Amino acid sequence: MSKKISFLFTLLFLTSIVVAQKKEKIKGSKIVTVSVKETPSFENIEINDNFEVFLVKGEKSSIEIEADDNLHDIINYEVAGGTLRITSLRDVSGAKKFAIRINYTSELKLITAKNESSIHALADLELDNITIKNYDNSRSFLNVKANYFALVLNDKSEAEINVKAENTSVELSKNTELKALINSPELKLDMYQKSSATIEGKSKNAKIRIDNNSVLIAKKLDIYNLELTSENYAKCEVYVSNKLILMASGKSEIDLFGDSKIQIDKFTNNAILSKKDK
Repeated sequence: MSKKISFLFTLLFLTSIVVAQKKEKIKGSKIVTVSVKETPSFENIEINDNFEVFLVKGEKSSIEIEADDNLHDIINYEVAGGTLRITSLRDVSGAKKFAIRINYTSELKLITAKNESSIHALADLELDNITIKNYDNSRSFLNVKANYFALVLNDKSEAEINVKAENTSVELSKNTELKALINSPELKLDMYQKSSATIEGKSKNAKIRIDNNSVLIAKKLDIYNLELTSENYAKCEVYVSNKLILMASGKSEIDLFGDSKIQIDKFTNNAILSKKDK
């Protein structure tokens, strides 16, 4: 009997937590207004709800809210520990506008987007080191000029990027999608769990790992030297002009374009390597 009572209390407690976490809904008024808020300086940005965010570089940090007039008060923002966090206190539906312009400085190092938010850059993101992380169906549309650039896509997120960087790192997993133009002497790409990418551009030295039903179309990415690891049911098209070092296993399929030398360090199971004409 006591076990049943304990179970019921636990169930009621968990139910109350779920209810408490649900946000009240609010419908936009369709009357758009703009407000500007100054903020302390920050190095990181974290967007936690379905805002449309536009990034603009400036001398001082601030945010500009363009939204239906009854939605301004539900936008919560704070700077703590060098991170600007923006969340919505209500679940918004039917808004004419629900957008935020963030004026950032050269101190910016990390942007994290979650929960169906979208990140746009109105001009090039020109920074020394910048990392973009997208989760939970969020999206990024960016032009980047940097010394070091990193992109992480996870859980059905998407990105369209144009990158010029000395060193670029990209990691995709869980049904993510990338379209990219990348010009970077050093490139590292990891793809897992049904991710897909179409990449064009140029790289001198690239290291690519593709696994778990992922698909890479990179025959228009001119790579001088490539170290490629392809596993399980992965499929990829790559263009290599000088040297390919290949490690392939499972039922992975590799289509190779270009006239590179080929060094095979591993070739097991039912892996397939096909030489293709451009």
